[in-house]
Amino acid sequence: MIASLLHEEIIKIIVEAIVTRMERGVDYRLTARDRWLLETLQTAGYLRADLEREIAAKTKLMLSEIQDAFQDAAVRNMAWDDAVYKAAGLEPPPMRQSPYLLRLVQRGYEKTAGEWVNFTGTLADTTQQVFIRECDKAYNLVASGAMGQDQAVRQAVDTVASEGVVVKYTRQRPDGTRYVYHTDTIETATARAVRTGVGQACGEMTLARMEEMDWDIVLVTAHLGARTGDGGENFTNHFWLQGKFYSRDGSDKRFPPLSVCGIGDVQGLLGANCRHSIGPGDGRFIPDELKIDSEENQLREEQEQKQRKLERTIRKTKREVQGLKTAMDAAEDPADKAALKARYQQQALKLREQNRAYQDYCDETGLKTQSERLHIAGWDRKQAAAASGAARTAAKVMS
Repeated sequence: MIASLLHEEIIKIIVEAIVTRMERGVDYRLTARDRWLLETLQTAGYLRADLEREIAAKTKLMLSEIQDAFQDAAVRNMAWDDAVYKAAGLEPPPMRQSPYLLRLVQRGYEKTAGEWVNFTGTLADTTQQVFIRECDKAYNLVASGAMGQDQAVRQAVDTVASEGVVVKYTRQRPDGTRYVYHTDTIETATARAVRTGVGQACGEMTLARMEEMDWDIVLVTAHLGARTGDGGENFTNHFWLQGKFYSRDGSDKRFPPLSVCGIGDVQGLLGANCRHSIGPGDGRFIPDELKIDSEENQLREEQEQKQRKLERTIRKTKREVQGLKTAMDAAEDPADKAALKARYQQQALKLREQNRAYQDYCDETGLKTQSERLHIAGWDRKQAAAASGAARTAAKVMS
């Protein structure tokens, strides 16, 4: 995904800048505070320009990727819905002959594209601040004698690679000030935005087509591991609402109104990260695959939550390994390079152990390994082979 490529490129740019900046200060032993600060700010200016160019290039690609995702999903969604209508003897007009349906797709795309632009709008400024902060921290540690330059460089690189590039979600307090209540990596935030946007756009298209065809009964899909929310009979509990018929406008009293599913609420049906979809139903037949046992669902929900946690941990460690490799290759000072190499080997060994634990857990639970969720941009066979070699070296040292 383009968001992942952008994330790794930003990490690479800032890590290389930190290593270069620290090593350039060796000539005056990091004692000229004013000179250090001025040169750091100057470097930060160049860094920002590089970041802005990278963000602009990736934004063009990402917007095209988002548009393709919406168009593909819209076509598949309408094909499934229209098959139901045709089986009932109705003749739905082609989607492209409906300006309203096309506008719904475009509106969904524009909303999601706008979120992407918002995500990336502050990245250059935020990353520049991270660079200045880490250089300043390293300067103080070395100048005070609390830490050698090689350790300070390693610590700065560790921090940047570990924190990654994040999107911060804020809320407003009653007094008007804002606070951060959640953070995500840029690719996680992008994936959520696209998944949610596509789901909502398809849901709106389905409801619009149902109104067009004068069809009232809605069937909500079901899947194992559906979130249970607060456990009550409300829209936060997706297990409770899935695999059922609903009345679109509430006129058919045989079924609950669709409004109880909380469409439009971030926690409701078609809300953030929701994997459910809706379609026209006949009010009589619910496929067996939509009938899921509650205990089985709860177990799978817990298992998948742990699996996602393991996957996030592996991606984070891969990013740290990747950042340390970039720093190690960029370092020219022998002490810096040696310190970074040792840290790289340690993290590579940690990654190997995490991969083994993940595979063992999937084997134990019967869950399918999700290789695409373990992938980060730039992690190719060469990177993997280098990390494997570093892990073996670290293991030998420890044995």
